Formats: sequence, C-alpha cells, structure tokens
Amino acid sequence: MPSLSDLAFLTPILVLFWCIPGVGWLLTDSDTGWHIRTGEWILKNGRVPATDIFSFTKAGQPWFAWEWLSDVLMAVVHGHSGLAGIVLVSLLLLGATSVCVYRGTLEESGHRVIAIALAGLVMAASTIHWLARPHLVTPLFAVVFCRVLNRVEKRANNENFLLVLPPLTTLWVNLHGGFFVGIVLLITYAIGAAAGELVHGTRRDAWHQARKYLLTAGACAIASLVNPYGYRLHVHVAQYLGSSFYLRRISEFQSIDFHSFTAAYFETLLVLAIAAAVWHLGTGRLVHVLLLLSWSHLALFSARNIPIFAVVSAPGIGLAMREWLEYVRSRHARHWPGKLIASLSELDAGLRMIANGPKRRRWHFVPCLGVLVLALLLDHPGRVKALRPEFDRNRFPVDAATFLSQESGPRIRLYSSWQWGGYLIYRLWPSFSVFDDGRTDFYGPAFVEQGLRAWDACPEWANIFEQYRVNAALLPVDSVLAAVLRERRDWKPIYQDRVAVLFEKTETAR
Repeated sequence: MPSLSDLAFLTPILVLFWCIPGVGWLLTDSDTGWHIRTGEWILKNGRVPATDIFSFTKAGQPWFAWEWLSDVLMAVVHGHSGLAGIVLVSLLLLGATSVCVYRGTLEESGHRVIAIALAGLVMAASTIHWLARPHLVTPLFAVVFCRVLNRVEKRANNENFLLVLPPLTTLWVNLHGGFFVGIVLLITYAIGAAAGELVHGTRRDAWHQARKYLLTAGACAIASLVNPYGYRLHVHVAQYLGSSFYLRRISEFQSIDFHSFTAAYFETLLVLAIAAAVWHLGTGRLVHVLLLLSWSHLALFSARNIPIFAVVSAPGIGLAMREWLEYVRSRHARHWPGKLIASLSELDAGLRMIANGPKRRRWHFVPCLGVLVLALLLDHPGRVKALRPEFDRNRFPVDAATFLSQESGPRIRLYSSWQWGGYLIYRLWPSFSVFDDGRTDFYGPAFVEQGLRAWDACPEWANIFEQYRVNAALLPVDSVLAAVLRERRDWKPIYQDRVAVLFEKTETAR
C-alpha cells in the first residue's frame, strides 16, 4: 500500500495541474536560461567564472556566480534531457520538500490527517515562487534544518543531530545564496529557547539552552565560507539584499499581490500561523511563537519569502491544530463538532495502525510510477499544452530569437528587457551578448535603473543607447519604447511577430 509519505511526494505534481496551468509555470522566468549556460561554461572550462561572460555592457567585470553548483547540475541534466529534465528535477526537489514538511509536521503534531493536509496547503501556497531555478533548494534545506532543530528542542539527548548542520550549510552555500536562512533559524531557536527558560526556569538554564544553538550557528557561518569567493560572497549578498532599489523595482522582492489566484492558499496559511502563534504564546512555547510571527512578517514583506515561511510554519501550526481539535472535542463531545473531530481521530488511529503494522520493505511503487509516467509525458507531450516543458511563446520572443540566430551576432549590440535576457542567453549565446539579464545583483542599481529608464522611453533613452553603442532593440510589440522607435527615421523595424518587434539602427538622421 502507498503511504502518506508517498502521497506527500506526489502532492507537488497534483498541485501543478490543479492550482497552476501545468509544467510551463516552472519556466515563466528566463533566468533558467543563463543558469544552464553558466553550468555548461563551468563544465567546459573546469572552473567557476570570476568575470561576466554574457553581456556586452559589463563584459569582463567581476561577477559572483554564487549558485555555481546548481548551475553545473542544471547543465548536466539539460545536456541529457533538455528542459524536460530541468522540469522533472524541479518537481523532484519540490516532492522531497513536501515529504519533509509532512514528516516534520507529523513529528510535531502526531496527527497524520493534519500533517498531510498542511503539506498540501504549504505546497499550494509556495507555488508563487515555483520556478526552475536554484532557489528551490532553499525551502528544502530550511525544512531539514527545522526538523533537526525541533528534535533537539524536544529532547536534550538529540543534540548530536546539530553536527549535521554545518556540512549541510557548506552544500547549501554552493547551491544557492539563501544559506543564511539556516543561520537565522538557529539564532531564532536560541532566542526562543533562552526566553522560555527565563520564563519557566533560571538564567543559567537559559544560557545553557541558547549556547548549543549559537555555537552551531557560528559553526555554520564558518562552514559557509567554503565557497569559491569566501567571505566576499557574504558581503555581496548583504549589499544586494540591503539595497532598497531592488525592493522597489523587482516584483518578487515586493509584497504579494492578494488578487493573484494563488494568494488564497497563502492567506489561509497566514491566518493559521498567527492563530497558532497566539496559542503557543499561551502555552509558553516561545520558539514556535518567534518562528511563526517572524516569518509571517517576512512573507508579508516579500513574496519570495513565502515558500520559506510555509515550510517553517507547518510544524507549529500542526501542533496547535491538534490541540485545538482536542480542546473542541473535550468541550463539545456530544455535539456535531465533537463527533466530527472524533471521526478524524478514528481515521488518524487507523492510519497509525497501518503505519505501525508488521514491517515490510517499502518500494514506494506509486511515487516511482508517478515520476516515470510524468517523465514519459514530458518527453512526449503531444498536443497537451500543460505538459510541454518549454518557454511560453506568448511571454518570450521565441520566433524573434530564431530570426536573430540567422544574423551576424558579434556586430549586433542588442538592447532588450532584462526579463528577456536570460532567454536570449539560452537561445543565442555565445553568438550574441545581451544588454542585461536577471543578474540584477551583478549589474547594480545604477545600471539597472538606466536600463529601466530606456525601457520606459524616458527623455534620455537615446543617450543611454549611445553610451553603450546599442544598434538594435528587441521589444514587445505594444511597449512604449517600440512606439517611440517607430516614429524615428534612424530606427527601422526589420522583424515583427505577435510578441516582439526587432529594430535596427540606421545612419539616417531623424
């Protein structure tokens, strides 16, 4: 029989086709393209790039390829299976995250029905940032850290589990720049444990409880220095995340749009998290209070924090929900709420009996079969759009890139949106270099602002083009800048389809 862990593993696949419009959702961000090409460059040259290799505007300038290990893995997968392989591996990462959320919530709450329901809600809420990019590893590492820390927090004899966290941090820092989340979680547990002891114990016990987490946080910080850039990566990440410019101009750094179709799942989880925090405050579980409230704030502050908030909050919510059910059942045993909760308890008891039955080998046949079927469908999608692992033709300049691939690349200095840059790198590099792309941390606020002002056709757009010797522009057909270029004699359209128009600069005066 399949277990609930098997169901949790398949949950992201179910969510993918229930809540969002299929596998193409994972390829709605063009940064996937430059990650793949970076990995290919590393495999070819046997080293991590130290300077820019993709743009003509910043060519040769220092660049932190801080997700280099993820890039290499993506390049290997893409080399064997193309974008279908990238999508499949992304879903495997999400499946592993879902299983860890389920098992972590089960360990904390002891209620299987609650745990599997929350795992589904967590995955649905995190779809807002389901993109085939290296950041998918950060929620997985975050939930693994939380599982270890929850075990240590519940039993003092589990402190040896903390020894696995520094090596995990070394792996994390080379896969994605979100490694600092693990250190933040350790500090949060230290503060919560110390505060709990101050309330219920003594100051000496408070320091003893906090020390083990703080020492581990220090060890993880040291372990995070094992990367190609050393401490300079930490300085770079701090400067990047500390810039208010990106908070104003990049959507994933901004608060969630509550009108989006996935916002309802986040809202539900947010309400449960705040209610659980209030409940745990009454019971003196200050670690859960700090986790739930701090990450609720961060999720409201920036949409890209929502997946981390979702996986971190699930265990605390699950524990509170189990106690809520027990409280309601004790107060209303003879009424329908009590009877409904009794039925849920009977279901949970039955599931527990099956799980604790005679031990047998679990081959996990159902999830393996599900992954195999999905892999075959991705490789042979037919006419089913939801199964096509490709960049959306309505979002990216697919046909225009084909036209450009037939042109002479080195002489063309092409301006385009940074949101298209990663796709153009994927399709045209190294024959073409880009004006900019999604590596906003590399280009810096001043340059990104210049590119956006040109995009908005501000009065100095022509000076910006002249500064970087731009002689071609690939723009959406309905963009403001495209309308401006159509009115000028020194720019002429040489290609157009329903998505993009390509302009070439001529020698004719305006």
